[in-house]
Amino acid sequence: VYQAGTLSGNPIAMIAGYTLLNELKNNPSIYQELDDKTAYLHNGLYQVFTAANIPFTINRLGSMISVHFSSVPVTNFGTAAAANNNLFKQYFHAMLKRGIYLPPSPFESWFLNNALTYADLDATIQASKESLQELV
Repeated sequence: VYQAGTLSGNPIAMIAGYTLLNELKNNPSIYQELDDKTAYLHNGLYQVFTAANIPFTINRLGSMISVHFSSVPVTNFGTAAAANNNLFKQYFHAMLKRGIYLPPSPFESWFLNNALTYADLDATIQASKESLQELV
């Protein structure tokens, strides 16, 4: 019987998943730490985008965040598609130039992880500020 799937049965993937689940079980504070870091990034980006005086929406849930250059709330594909996705493309490349690797599409979420430090988040916020100054 043929069976396939991304990393299905791969021993390294299995032990990585098992180790992660154990880590989460043994350190439940990681959820709050991730939420706090995501809120910190959200607030920093909010200040930068507000100062740049461009329309934006930031969606956040847990350790996921998404940025849209839109003057209306982004709640579905239609509102995401109606955002200024050309500006997002320019923002993505400006951030990449500064060493910040974001998802390349405005339709994707940023998934934070607990390896990110507040210094990393500050660098991301500063890179956003510089990127927007370059673009607008």
